[in-house]
Amino acid sequence: MLEAIRSFLAVPRAYRLWSNAVGGHAGTERLVRECIRPPEGGRILDIGCGPGTILQYLPRLEYVGFDLSSRYIELARRRYPQAQFVCERVSRFSLAERGSFDVVLAVGVLHHLDDTEALQLFQIAYDALRPGARLVTVDGVFTEGQSRAARWLLAKDRGEHVRNERQYISIASQVFSDVTPSIRHDLLRIPYSHLILECVR
Repeated sequence: MLEAIRSFLAVPRAYRLWSNAVGGHAGTERLVRECIRPPEGGRILDIGCGPGTILQYLPRLEYVGFDLSSRYIELARRRYPQAQFVCERVSRFSLAERGSFDVVLAVGVLHHLDDTEALQLFQIAYDALRPGARLVTVDGVFTEGQSRAARWLLAKDRGEHVRNERQYISIASQVFSDVTPSIRHDLLRIPYSHLILECVR
């Protein structure tokens, strides 16, 4: 049953329906306004961009999205022709000629990566940022005192590397010296805990 649900959510249209049902759009709007704070006219790199849904909440800017799913990238290119989408794993090589960014996003990515891969993501993001710019990550997190429902949902997440706050910060701090965490329980209609990391180069 769980594998069937995970396969269902891998389909872009199905994931979008699920996101709407659990209040993902309202949560994304709050996330952009309160945490990402994108600069109008700036440059954003979105690692694991999915179908590019976050673009509808961003001001006019230059946007580059990377995702491994060809289905997500195909949909994103149709919906947002003004943006750049790349269907491959982001790497230093793939970013070499794209210049520096004002914000790098990794929303819902780290909990799919083991510690070695997560460390690589932080390093790639650091290298892609201009001095003083920020990486913003958002992932499910295990916390003390969270509801049983939230803990159960996190344990059943498609990502196999949901961590606690200390574990996420430990990886980020190997690359970034300025890491600010915040835990949110209000980004979805269902019981769920998110950790937001703002990492300044």
